Amino acid sequence: MINISIIDNDSAALRLLQRYVRESTAGREGVSVVGYRRPEMLLEEIEKRKCHILISDIDMPEMSGLEVAKRVKEANPRVFIIFVTAYMQYAIESYRMDAFQYVLKSELEERLPKILCRLTDMIERDRKNYCFIGAESQKKKVLFDDIIWIKKEKNAKYVTYVMEHESCSERTSLENAVERLANPDFMIVERGCAVNLRHVMRLKDNALYLSNQDTVIISKARIVKVKEKLHRLWSEEEW
Repeated sequence: MINISIIDNDSAALRLLQRYVRESTAGREGVSVVGYRRPEMLLEEIEKRKCHILISDIDMPEMSGLEVAKRVKEANPRVFIIFVTAYMQYAIESYRMDAFQYVLKSELEERLPKILCRLTDMIERDRKNYCFIGAESQKKKVLFDDIIWIKKEKNAKYVTYVMEHESCSERTSLENAVERLANPDFMIVERGCAVNLRHVMRLKDNALYLSNQDTVIISKARIVKVKEKLHRLWSEEEW
């Protein structure tokens, strides 16, 4: 299920956004669209209903769309954000806080369907990439996108795949685990650690800050290559 949440304090604007979104996703299965007029209603539900795409007005009286987006991103760092605004200055501000997209209300009908098509394609594509992890009798299907990082303690025989709410272990080397995934987003950054670069939220000095609040230190020998690959990845994600 792809969950799309829309928030706008104006009832007429909210209905219009819901109509555009439903029309844009009409040909796709497993898309849920829910609209909210009040920020607290959305924020109360994001723990129960994970938000994959957030479409938010910026200029709202109770809480700005920028603050709503920050709160939603805390609950799901991988959420895609689309800001909707009638004012160009807000569009510039949203770009500075790394919104995936901003759309002026005067351009909604033209631009929103294209943006949603690209986002839902990205989400569906990521969900087709998975592997089976664990002992032969206890294999577990895991999406590549759910794996945040992989660690192997010194002298340990098992590697651990760390996800948001759980972890899985299997007997193999770190090098073999990364090779078996055969996914360019995974990179060994230190002797006992490989990271899914799509879960890196911030890079500071030689530290990677991940989407689950874990911090991983990059070895001196690998830091240049890690920074180069992150730069390429983040450049590709801009649109």
